[in-house]
Amino acid sequence: MPDVTTVQNFLLIGSAIFLSVSIFLCLMRAALGPRYTDRITAASIIGTKIIVLIAVLSLVVGQSYLVDICLIYAIISFLSVVVLARSVLENKEGSEE
Repeated sequence: MPDVTTVQNFLLIGSAIFLSVSIFLCLMRAALGPRYTDRITAASIIGTKIIVLIAVLSLVVGQSYLVDICLIYAIISFLSVVVLARSVLENKEGSEE
């Protein structure tokens, strides 16, 4: 019977691989999205998935300081999505006038 930590590490690494693949798919959506809303949503989802990926990797390596990096990245990701949305809205309002 496998050890509990072996199974836990296997599941964590599997989830990290799954998150990496889904981040790549969201990146494709951000690049190929026909509308700006698709691109903004994909950027937000990518930021969220990267935060979860860093948290999972902090469990795998056993380093708790990576959780602090997750919090900092969450703030930066939120601000970047807000700035991106504002700039797109300002450009759209400017082109209608």
